[in-house]
Amino acid sequence: MNYDQEFKRLQEGGNYWKPKVGQFKVKALSELEDTEPYIKKREGQADEVNPQSKVKISVNGEEKLWTFGKGATLASTYGQLVDLAMKRNGKLIDTEFTVAVKNDGKKNDYTIVI
Repeated sequence: MNYDQEFKRLQEGGNYWKPKVGQFKVKALSELEDTEPYIKKREGQADEVNPQSKVKISVNGEEKLWTFGKGATLASTYGQLVDLAMKRNGKLIDTEFTVAVKNDGKKNDYTIVI
């Protein structure tokens, strides 16, 4: 076991951003990075492995880690952040943006606006 890596993961554990419905002013403190995949256990079937990304952010004066699925379209959270970085000469760090969160009763929908 890599204890340094595991220690870092555990330190970040309580610092994840899980936004509720509303609008939030956010500042990117890092670039997008790949992170551990989300593994959905399915009884009697193979586990479903979904790639994820993360970005360190500042929201309401607090540093948080935001993780989300590595989407396949520009409409996904991941795609919107990649698009935002491309509009800023390939950089996301220090970019300020608004995240609008809606919920349809089943899942959150994120819209990113400069």
